Amino acid sequence: MCDTIVALGSATADGSVLFGKNSDREPDEVQNIKIHPRQHKPDEHVKCTHISIPQVSETARVLLCQPFWMFGAEMGANEYGVVIGNEALFTREKPSPTGLTGMDLLRLALERSRTAREALETIIELLEKYGQGGNCGYRHKLFYMNSFLIADPKEAYVLETVKSWWAWKQVKDCWSISNIISLEKDFDACSPGLIENAISKGYCKSEADFSFRRCYSDRIITWGARGAQRERRSRMLLSQRSGTLTTADFMAILRDHGDNPFWTPDRSGGTICMHAADKLIRRSQSVCSLVAKLEERTQFYYTTGAANPCLSPYYPVFLPDTVNPEGYVEGGADYSEASYWWQCEKLHRRALWHFTAALDAIQPVIAEYEGEMLAAVEGGAVPFNQKTVDEYFTRARAITRDCGGRLASLPLRRPRLLFRCYWRGYNRLNRIE
Repeated sequence: MCDTIVALGSATADGSVLFGKNSDREPDEVQNIKIHPRQHKPDEHVKCTHISIPQVSETARVLLCQPFWMFGAEMGANEYGVVIGNEALFTREKPSPTGLTGMDLLRLALERSRTAREALETIIELLEKYGQGGNCGYRHKLFYMNSFLIADPKEAYVLETVKSWWAWKQVKDCWSISNIISLEKDFDACSPGLIENAISKGYCKSEADFSFRRCYSDRIITWGARGAQRERRSRMLLSQRSGTLTTADFMAILRDHGDNPFWTPDRSGGTICMHAADKLIRRSQSVCSLVAKLEERTQFYYTTGAANPCLSPYYPVFLPDTVNPEGYVEGGADYSEASYWWQCEKLHRRALWHFTAALDAIQPVIAEYEGEMLAAVEGGAVPFNQKTVDEYFTRARAITRDCGGRLASLPLRRPRLLFRCYWRGYNRLNRIE
């Protein structure tokens, strides 16, 4: 389960476009930060997660937040300032057993587009030609349709799909998407067949009666995903600061646990910063976060490169001509002390037993670091190069490690029994002590 947010220049403090997303997936599903250079004349075909399709003659340089086992990505950006995030949609129409996944469509659009509008059109073209489908789950099979939030320094679009049908809307001011169809009657365009299919299957009586959300949503699974709850929360947070929104605000929204002062991970429902708690309803957690600030001449990108943004500092990434920071090691299926994602995840799981105290200890440190980092990077006080990426990554990693070293001295809180058993099971599976 995921949340993606965007604010155009009319809603931000300085006229830039802001974008953010939490990628929520299975607890052990490592998400790596990948940077692929521009390629001229790549291979004739590209092997996506489940199918191969013809390749284009040139692909753009891209930043991907990518589940380790798949071709596609949950969110990402390209050298032209296009950013995209996708969300799972659960609909009455069931996905095909194979096809392009939503993550495949996202990556392919970033590689093949120079503007948000071009990315929108690329996804539609690929969707109509190859369809969407295939297993998108890691340990647990999961099939779903997809929605996308697409932005560049000038504009943004929401695109929502079911099978090879689609509808889109150009965003004004702010928008957010979650695991629920967000468009109702308010789309700017839709594909031929979308409304006709709904009428023929009795989802609505006529074109005038058509609502994309009402007609196509699988109400039970959508309810279980808490998409409506998280959509309401993200839009409220965006509207509260509309006109003054900053990069720091977007980072804060992705860390949000709602307005319940007694919130804890073992008791929470659907929160934007998602914490897994059981094998049935809440088996996803936020495994990576990305925030972007888009200006016509300069774009800024920040990622946690780790799960649980409430405990993870952001660092800058994807500056011109940069690669991943020195010391960053990707992760895979097995726990690895060398992997940055797994290093952080081990500490996050220990923090669950000291959660309130851990938040109180680490969040002020993160806030001080990020305040200085954002002022320096966006204010031009540091060079826009690899050295800056390396230095802030080193500082972010040190903050996480320092918190981990202090956990034993923090007050212990015993979560609910089923929650403890759930996480101990994952720790045994990963051999995390």
